[in-house]
Amino acid sequence: MRNISRPLALVAGCAFLTCLAATDARAQFGRGAGTWNTGGADAQRDSWARTDGRISATSMPGFSFLWKVKANSNPVQSFSLSSAVMVDSYIGYRGFRAYAFLGGASNNAVGLDIDLGRVEWTQSFGAAPSGTATCPGATTAGVTRSTPLAPAAPAAGAAGRGGAGRGGAASGVSEPGAGAITIGQGRGGGFGGAGGPGGASGGRGGAGGRGGAVGVSGGRGGGAGGFGARPPEAVYAVSADGMLHTLYISNGQDAKPPVRFLPAGVNASGLLLVDGVIYASTSGNCGGAPNGVWAIDTSAATPSAIHWSSNGGGVAGTFGPALGTGGMVYAATADGDYTPTAFSDTVVGLDGKTLGLKDWFTPGKSEFTSSPVVFQFNGKDLVAVANKDGRLYLLDGASLGGGDHKTPLASVKYADSGAGAGALASWQDAAGTRWILAGSANGIVALKVVDQGGKATLQQGWTSRAIASPLPPIVINGIVMTAASGAGSSPAVFYALDGATGKELFNSGSTITAPAARAGALAGSAGQVYLSTADGTIYAFGIPLVPPDLAKKVQ
Repeated sequence: MRNISRPLALVAGCAFLTCLAATDARAQFGRGAGTWNTGGADAQRDSWARTDGRISATSMPGFSFLWKVKANSNPVQSFSLSSAVMVDSYIGYRGFRAYAFLGGASNNAVGLDIDLGRVEWTQSFGAAPSGTATCPGATTAGVTRSTPLAPAAPAAGAAGRGGAGRGGAASGVSEPGAGAITIGQGRGGGFGGAGGPGGASGGRGGAGGRGGAVGVSGGRGGGAGGFGARPPEAVYAVSADGMLHTLYISNGQDAKPPVRFLPAGVNASGLLLVDGVIYASTSGNCGGAPNGVWAIDTSAATPSAIHWSSNGGGVAGTFGPALGTGGMVYAATADGDYTPTAFSDTVVGLDGKTLGLKDWFTPGKSEFTSSPVVFQFNGKDLVAVANKDGRLYLLDGASLGGGDHKTPLASVKYADSGAGAGALASWQDAAGTRWILAGSANGIVALKVVDQGGKATLQQGWTSRAIASPLPPIVINGIVMTAASGAGSSPAVFYALDGATGKELFNSGSTITAPAARAGALAGSAGQVYLSTADGTIYAFGIPLVPPDLAKKVQ
């Protein structure tokens, strides 16, 4: 089924400017800023799209299945496709485009046109090596785009997203064959330009950690040449041989030579790019690489990776590490060696520049299962993380476990032991209530963060209808999205729930014909939500930009 959603493609025989004004003026500037730039939406991994022009409580009666498309990627050791990241407003020689990008387990990356529901390009990084369930030999880290450290305040005056403010001067250099860069391309300062915070040099650098120095070059607004001359609107992927690829979004071709980031054959997750630094995590001790968190400064003239080792369990969770609003890196670990030098069953806080250990929390020998989620509450960064014992822990980002490294701010039993939530979601409603969402074996549990005498605590909110082994939830404009993951011959079923009550608003019935992909978490942007399945198919649900009756007339 073709989802025709570009107004310019629908209205025939009228003048360009007349049609543009008569249909949807927003199309002139793309379909929105694009909030889903990495796994879990943002650097805090909160899986929350704060605004959406089409999905809302009032529009949910129009929510429906839109399209599906089979990607050119074969499953490897139960891995198939990663969660999607989006570009909602790209303008090139082919006009207005909207894209989604996914990592394919068979050592490739895939670009989709999400208006037409078709594969735009597939970039292969070579044959995928053979592997095992623990060390699959697949491309497992997903893909990412550049992500702000924290949501930016609205720009004042004319120095907006493409101006000379926070992002630096927009570049006049485009992708080969892509035509002039206009509105949708002026977000990140392009190939250089005047620096924003950080200036033309400096920015995130600093001395390296265990693996050597993190190069100092460039800042948020662009910076020096060499590898640091990052092309606008690039998508980043790590191939099975551990090389970091920078790809043009329009065609998937290498925008610059790949560089060594991780050892070959690792089981990596959580690719994240913030202020020019790429982060990822590893587990399973695959490829001879120790478990832990890795980083590389892409703005350095000669990028060199640094690493923090847990000396024990692998980094837990669907999305790997999360960043606090001040740049602290938080990661949770699974079970492993439990010695004085090991950090198994632990939430750690690492310096964002050096990956030096700053703080930690451990509840004892009980492994964590989810990536941390970070959010602001009463002006402080709080960290929430789920444990296999069925407890959710709430931690102070500035003092994770107190003086003894064992004391959380709060904890609550939200599920039976053996719960395996891979990621959490967190959002704040219009009344100011902060919510945390976690998946149990049989549904989604919503908890409230409340202030009791100046201390943050957790209170029970609602529990959803029965949903078997739900995918990590996401939130769009107060609507909670999840899916029964399915297994074997049982396909996935997509659900939309009211964020305040948990009431079911939509389910996909028998639309989906395969189980959800391992690590194929939900993602959403610009009125659409995407789910990848184990057979390499991407399903899109949402609110059509064009009413169905009009779409039928022009097909």
